[in-house]
Order: sequence, then structure tokens, then C-alpha cells
Amino acid sequence: MTTVTTAGSNGAPEDAAKDDPFAYLYRPAEGEQAATQPRDSYSRPVEVGRAQYGQQSTPQPPARPQPPAQVTAQLPQQPRYAEHSRPQPGEQQPAGRSKGVVIGAVAVVAAIAIGAGVALSMGDPGKTKDKASGGSSAPVNPSASASGSSGPSASPTPDTKPIADASTLKGQNAPSGNSVKGARSADGSYLTLTAGSSVTWTFTAPSAGAYKFWLHFNNTGQNFSAAVTVNGKDRDGGITVKNYSGAGVDPAQAWYSTNIWPELQAGTNTITVGIPAGSGNSILVDQVALTPMSVETYPS
Repeated sequence: MTTVTTAGSNGAPEDAAKDDPFAYLYRPAEGEQAATQPRDSYSRPVEVGRAQYGQQSTPQPPARPQPPAQVTAQLPQQPRYAEHSRPQPGEQQPAGRSKGVVIGAVAVVAAIAIGAGVALSMGDPGKTKDKASGGSSAPVNPSASASGSSGPSASPTPDTKPIADASTLKGQNAPSGNSVKGARSADGSYLTLTAGSSVTWTFTAPSAGAYKFWLHFNNTGQNFSAAVTVNGKDRDGGITVKNYSGAGVDPAQAWYSTNIWPELQAGTNTITVGIPAGSGNSILVDQVALTPMSVETYPS
């Protein structure tokens, strides 16, 4: 088969122009001069985007592919926790670590819950102590607890009367009795003072100054001086209690009185009469009294 070629066909078949569907775009319009070199699709391959109409294009060698750029950015370092947590190549993952953490957390929560429960069950230690003691905060009188069985206690308020029976006095280790007759108290009772015992009278003085303090007593033994304190201060010499009836006298006939002259303050005052420890003496006390210095005899 013989192929016929024409000038400008560049070896392409004669009807190759008919195969170009865009050949009509290259035809000259009426009145224009035809191109000196026909356009066809087989003669000159041109790089896309570089064709310029009316100019002869120069073939360009194909672009050499560039090698891909090497990535030089360093990866961020793993945190130390992850470094220790994740097993390294060739290592086995440690067993029981997560379980141990969970058990530890549960133990902490349980300890807190137990502590709170114990605190709630115990409540306020101060309140518990009050309930155990009966809820009373009043101090205990040391003298009353040490004395065991004592005589009558003094009234909580100062005595405003000038004479006080033994039943209204505060006795320490001073038992009450009424077997000996002749006592001047309203009920015939008295307090027995022996070694280490005492009797206290709290009263009110109308004004400050010197007064006579009277002690009505019974002494069938020897003469001696009992100790006296006035408003907490010891009085030199105390108070003398004598046996005026002599030996062998009926005790009912041995009631006498004696007095001292203390300086008192206006208002509340306290006088205590006692027998020192180790003394072999004893007396009976049925009344006490307070009078002005002008009174010469025991008030009736």
C-alpha cells in the first residue's frame, strides 16, 4: 500500500487534517492570507500552556523530576511518664501496675470514710464528758468530800441575824449531836469539835469596824485556845475556851461563852473556829453571835 504525502504534511497521511476536529479554528477568514505553514496535529508537539499563535515554538526538554524533600523536623519527645509507661522493644508490659493504682485509690477512700464515721460516732468529747458527769459544772467542795460525815452546812447566803444556831453553821469533821442537855440552840443540837475539825459562820456586818464575836460552847476538859481565821486570815492567839465548872461537873452545867474582837468589813464576812490536828482537846458548840463592842454579856 502506497502512502501519498504532500508538502507540509511532514510525513503524515494526506487526510490527516480531516482527523483534527479543531481544524476549522486554523482556517483563515475571508480576506486574510493563509498561513505559510499549515497547522496539523502530527508535526510539532508543543508543551501545554506554552503555544503562541503566529510564532514558532521551540521544543523544551521534559522537566526532570525533583527528588522529594527530606523531612528534617524532629518529632516531639514523649513525656517521661509515657516513656516509662510504654514497653520498649523487647520488653514485656509490666503486669499489675494499673491494678495496684486502683487498689491504692480504693484504700485511701476507704480510710477517709472510716475516719469520718469514727468522728461522727464519737461526737464532741466535751459534751460526752459533761453527760458522763451528770451535766453539772459546779465545783465540788473539797472540804465536804474530805470530811465524810460532817455537821449541818451553812446557808448559801450570808446570815443577817446576829445569832446563829449550830444547825445553820458549816462544820468540817464536826458531827452533830443533842445528847448533852442545856444547849441554847432552838432544837438543842450542837457540833462536836475535836482535833482537825472546825466550824464556819458566814454573816453580814452592817458597817466596817470592830465587833465582838461570841462563841457559846461546852468544855469539860482542860483549858486551851482554839484556832480562829477571820476572812481567811489567821488571828493571833485564836480564842480561849476554859473549863469554868471544874472537874466532875455535870456536862449539862458546863455551857459557857467567850468572845474576841475582830475587825470586820462592811458586808459579808467569814469566821472559822477549829481545833488543830494533833490536839487532845474537844468542845461542843451550839451557837455563835455578833454584837457591837458595847455589849457585855452573851445575847439571849
